[in-house]
Amino acid sequence: MLRPESFVSVNDDLDMSDIGNFPVLSGVYETWLRVGEGATPTVVDALDLPAKALPYLMLVDLDGTEDAVIRLAGTAACDIYGRELKGTSVHEFFGARDARVVLDDLQTVAETEAPMLTQRSYVSINGKPWSYVRLLLPIRPDGGSVTRILKALEPSRFSAEPVRGLRA
Repeated sequence: MLRPESFVSVNDDLDMSDIGNFPVLSGVYETWLRVGEGATPTVVDALDLPAKALPYLMLVDLDGTEDAVIRLAGTAACDIYGRELKGTSVHEFFGARDARVVLDDLQTVAETEAPMLTQRSYVSINGKPWSYVRLLLPIRPDGGSVTRILKALEPSRFSAEPVRGLRA
């Protein structure tokens, strides 16, 4: 088993103009834009999203503290992690260092109400290596501030294989 602290994580922001390189993420993004009609949407119905995206989606609730909780997780993430992720906090899923990076990204998306496209590689708290391109999209479920983030992973770039950055 790999140890998260023995791994140098990668969290590289990608330009949103590159979204077309990721067909599933592009479809999710287009749906988010259409539903929001030029503003941050209050809801995105799973039925409107590309079917290929559904196993690779998560809804994350910002709980107003120094953590966030997975409200809903697609089957691909749950299968690879080995259990249902609903109700799991960011701190339960990531080592301390990676949790801070993820929470900072979630908070940035919430504050700016702007999407974020990122290449990530890390070792989860249970020792599994992950690598993927993710899209974070803000949602205002109560119509007020952003308290929910739609996270989508590009299936063609999703892997549980060893990733770069591992220390010797």
